[in-house]
Amino acid sequence: MKGAPPRRTATGEAVVIIMIKAVIIGFAHMHVNEVAEYILGQPETLLCGIADVAPTHPELCEKRYTREWNRRNVETISGIHCHESYTELLDRVKPDCAYILCENVQKPRVALECARRGVNIIIEKPLAADLAGAEVIAGAAEKYGVEVIVNWPVAWRGYLHRQKRAADDLLLGRSLRLNYQNGHTGPLGQGARHRGVAETADEMTDEERGSCWWYHSDCGGGALLDILCYGCYFSRWYFGLPLGVSASEQRLSLSYADCGDNAAAIFRYADRLTVAEGSWTIPRRLVPAGPQLLCEDGALWCSGGADSNQSVEACTLAGEDVVVPEFELSDDMRNLPWHYAAHRLRGKKLFETLDLGFNLDVMRMLDTATRSSREGREVEL
Repeated sequence: MKGAPPRRTATGEAVVIIMIKAVIIGFAHMHVNEVAEYILGQPETLLCGIADVAPTHPELCEKRYTREWNRRNVETISGIHCHESYTELLDRVKPDCAYILCENVQKPRVALECARRGVNIIIEKPLAADLAGAEVIAGAAEKYGVEVIVNWPVAWRGYLHRQKRAADDLLLGRSLRLNYQNGHTGPLGQGARHRGVAETADEMTDEERGSCWWYHSDCGGGALLDILCYGCYFSRWYFGLPLGVSASEQRLSLSYADCGDNAAAIFRYADRLTVAEGSWTIPRRLVPAGPQLLCEDGALWCSGGADSNQSVEACTLAGEDVVVPEFELSDDMRNLPWHYAAHRLRGKKLFETLDLGFNLDVMRMLDTATRSSREGREVEL
């Protein structure tokens, strides 16, 4: 962190504004467009540089939401030219934090380079491609004394916190079961739209889509890691770690992918149950806004679609409407750059679902789901 040029108060007193120096590493994830806008809009954060990570497989086009398109877009909105080497960028800038949006499989290597230099690590969900990779990141953080934060887009949705507060306050009694369905036509699929960009994905051939890392299992691609991870997030947030997982990941439609395009899992608890689904073959208009929670005395669910008009509704077991109390997020919960500034500069406690321990648990659930799918049986954690 560094001091910006002093500003003067009305009485002429000089005030030094402390700025967080941030860099972005990786353009593989289209969330980088959204993240870059948030960093640029945070007054206590200075975007000091951007760099990519060499792809595991070369991409065959530069259409919207591909790695090269994302890079050019971030260069345009930030006015910053992409550095050729992310390690040289880290050495030159010496940032406070690095936002990592590379392929899932590359995250441990990039995080280790950041940790060695004392740079705090902010990783786009999920933490890694597997638990072994996540543990490498955790080990590096402990060895070098840096912080690891995982950015979940759903952490900043006020209506989801409203639902959780109502559940915690036992509005309809104890929670018994959580149902969660999420998906789209694939990260680069027909009609795909990602926050930070108004337009939908360009039309692509199967060969062009299939060259992108999302559709390669050796890169950490697939619907289980991309979409079912949200089911793990909500299940862990509401119920903690399950006792066992029964899961199936299959390629049902996308012939150009060598990973699953659909995944489903049952997370078994002693007295609760979560059923989660993630799909790359579903229109967005069919996807609900969030989890459905079944309780002893009724249900809590998110109304509206995945992209607009989200709210929370509730009813008794007899179907009678129940008013869900309003809940407003604090200003620092608008997005991660704002939350990180409050955390680093004013000592705000990190929100629970962003910290390393929570996300290691999510990776344990994802790893167990992967193993269950491969073995065709329930696997205990």
